Amino acid sequence: MNFHNTIRPILVIFLLFGQFPLYGILHRKPSQWHFRWVSFQTVLCLVLVVVGLFLSFVEYDRLLVIGVNADNIIGPLFYVDVIIIMLLLLRIATRWSTMVPKWEQVEALEVMQFNSQKQYERSAQRIRAVAGLLIVMGFAEHMLSIGKTVYVKVDEARVCNWDYNNLPEYYALRTNGFFFRHVPYNFPTFLLLEYANTALTMAWTVQDVLIIMISDSIAGYFGRLNARIQFYSTVQVIAREKFWSEIHSDYVMVCELLEHAMSICSPLLVVSCGTNLYLICYQLFHLVESEKFVIMTVFTYYSLFFVILRTFLTLHHCSAVHEVARKPLKLCRRVPTANWCDELERFYTFIRKSSIAISAMGLFRLTKRTMLTMLGAVITYELVMLHFAQSTANQGVVRECSTEEFLFEPKTQSRGI
Repeated sequence: MNFHNTIRPILVIFLLFGQFPLYGILHRKPSQWHFRWVSFQTVLCLVLVVVGLFLSFVEYDRLLVIGVNADNIIGPLFYVDVIIIMLLLLRIATRWSTMVPKWEQVEALEVMQFNSQKQYERSAQRIRAVAGLLIVMGFAEHMLSIGKTVYVKVDEARVCNWDYNNLPEYYALRTNGFFFRHVPYNFPTFLLLEYANTALTMAWTVQDVLIIMISDSIAGYFGRLNARIQFYSTVQVIAREKFWSEIHSDYVMVCELLEHAMSICSPLLVVSCGTNLYLICYQLFHLVESEKFVIMTVFTYYSLFFVILRTFLTLHHCSAVHEVARKPLKLCRRVPTANWCDELERFYTFIRKSSIAISAMGLFRLTKRTMLTMLGAVITYELVMLHFAQSTANQGVVRECSTEEFLFEPKTQSRGI
C-alpha cells in the first residue's frame, strides 16, 4: 500500500489550479515532497490569494452600490471563503513533510504487506475514480456557470437592443464592471481573471477531495488490521499474547497517524462542513425561484446535485473511519473463551474506551449521526435564508437594461427605416 503514489496524479491536478503547493510531487519518493516558499507553485497560490482579496473588495464595493439581498451576498462570501480554504491548504502543505514519516511507518508494518499489491491497486483505482469524478464535475459546474452567464448577457443585449462588436469584452465589462473600474480592460487581463475565478472556485472541490483521500487511506489501514483480526479470531493461535500485542501496537500506530493528520487538517474540515452546508441551502433557495431560461434551470439542479454528492462523499468517507476503527470490538467478541488472554483484554478495553473518529477541531466527530445532524441544520438554515430573502426582497435588484452595476455602456443598435 502506498498512499502517496495513489494521490500523486490528483495533486498534479491541484497544482494546475494553484492549490496545495507541494514541491517535488513528481518524485516517486514521498520524502522528497516538501514545501518551498520560493517556488512557482507557492507564488501562484499566493498570487491567487491576492487576486481573491482584491475581488472580495470589488464585490463589497458592488454591494454598496446596488444593495444586499439573500442572493447577491454570496459574492463577497465566496471570495472570503475560498481565500480561507487556500490559506488552510497552504498551511497543510507547509506541514505535509511531518506526516510522510508516519505514513511510511504505518505502510511498513507487517500487517499491511499481506496481499498488498492487489489491495493497493483496488484502493488506488477507487480513490482516483472518486477524486477524478469530483474534480471533473466541479470544473463542469464552473463551465456551465460561465455558459449560463454568457447566454443571459447575450439575451440582455438582444432585449435591450444593444450593439457590441467584441463578445469577450462585452461579457467581461457586463459581468466584472467593478473590477475593470480599478484595472484597465485588456484581453490578457480578462483571461487572467477567468483563470483566477476558475481556480478559486475549484478550491471548494479540492478541499473535499483532499479530506476524502486522507480519510479513505486511514480507513484502509484499519480495514487491513480488521482482516487479520477476523482471520485469527476463529483459529487457535499458538503465541496468543505476542499476536494480540502486535495487533494492539499496530492499531495504536494507525491511531497516532489519524491524530497527527487531523491536528493539521481539522480546520479545513470545519470550513468544508460549513461551506457545504451553506451551498446546499443556497442552491435549495434557488429551487423556489422560477428561472427565465432552461440553461439556468439546468445549472441550478446540476449544482445542487453536485454539492449534495460532494458533501455526502466527504461525510461518508470520514464517518467510515469511525465505523472501521470500532469493528474490532465485534470481531473480538467472536474469539472463543479458550483463546482469550490478557493482551486481547487490553486491546479490547483500549478500543472500547477510546473515541476513534475524525474530529473537526474537537467541535464534533464525524460519524453517521453527523449526516443526520447536518440534514436537520439544512432545514433550519433554509428557513432562515427564506426569511432573509423576504426581508430584503426590494434590495439589491438591478433594473433590466440598467448600467448602474456595470462599466460597459453599449450603444443602441441602429434600425433601418
